[in-house]
Amino acid sequence: MKNSLLILVFCIPLLVNAQTTAWKRANAIGKGMNLTWMDQRWNGTEENAHRDYIDMSDLPYYKKQVDLMYEMGYRFLRFPVCFDLWYQNEVPFKLLTPQYYAALDSMVKWTGEKDMMLSIDYHHGILNSKTQDANKARICAIWKEVAKRYSNTDPNRVFFELFNEPNEVSEFEWQEVLKELVVVVRTQVPAHTFIVGAAQWNSKEALVNMELLKDTNLIYTFHFYDPFLFTHQGASWVGAAAATTGLPYPYRQQAMPIMSEETYGTWGAQKFAQYPIEAQYDVLYESLNTVAKWSKENKVPIFCGEWGAYKEHAAVADRCQFLGDVYSMLEKLQIPNAMWEWNGGFSFFDGKPEVENLSPCMKKAMKIGN
Repeated sequence: MKNSLLILVFCIPLLVNAQTTAWKRANAIGKGMNLTWMDQRWNGTEENAHRDYIDMSDLPYYKKQVDLMYEMGYRFLRFPVCFDLWYQNEVPFKLLTPQYYAALDSMVKWTGEKDMMLSIDYHHGILNSKTQDANKARICAIWKEVAKRYSNTDPNRVFFELFNEPNEVSEFEWQEVLKELVVVVRTQVPAHTFIVGAAQWNSKEALVNMELLKDTNLIYTFHFYDPFLFTHQGASWVGAAAATTGLPYPYRQQAMPIMSEETYGTWGAQKFAQYPIEAQYDVLYESLNTVAKWSKENKVPIFCGEWGAYKEHAAVADRCQFLGDVYSMLEKLQIPNAMWEWNGGFSFFDGKPEVENLSPCMKKAMKIGN
């Protein structure tokens, strides 16, 4: 009995401290940004199985992006990495592109020099129901190597996001994979905070139904792209469902386009019918507030790892309004976040990332220069 009491006395403070640490680190994230580069697998060639997707000569350019990001007030960087293309598909999952680690090492170094927080995000990972066990073994093996390499980094500054947007496994299957993944990676980095999300593309709906993990040094993440038809209008990878362009934000009846013929018969048609309701500030706020309430009720910190709007087909004024609204909601609800994205199709710049390529309304929306 005495031994049991001793175990209880010594274990409880450790758990409380771990949770307090996760909250403290989540609260320090504040205003964050996603920087895409090492996730862009489509830049590789088919003959090389896309493993040649990174051009190492681009390093100086990305150093400048980190510098500019810092100058504009960003202190947290979410950095997506397609580790799947770095390693052999079969056991023993040998590293095939060791040179790519030099790029990630540089990102760790550059953010460290500015005392910026950095989340290394396992992006575009392969995980599906048919080959779940093999996928899990590979992901765990890769993470053990990644975590070991960065185990000496400052745990108050460097985070590990274990898997981005699981979507080809059920919620139960993902929960089982995640449980094991957390345990495996924790053996390498006992003090670092992990960022973990739910199934269904890290949806907020799946998150609020998610079973909490035993590990308490975790931040729970979700992605927010509501109203989806506005944030993804005309995006080719979504397909016909998002083919309708010219959608206004907030909803204004007189500005609504006719639904594209391509969208008929898809799930986008139902979303189009719901748009007058969904594209309103109060509705979006309450949607985010659902996750904030879940966080408080379950006493776990949360992080919105992605939010934004595709810019090619959205009116500048509407996009400024939307981004400004969502950013203000996240601030009001005290949800740390990282916008998607700095330098791609969701960028808030009108052209390349440069201060002169920011419209006045975008500066105001994103609170740059204030």
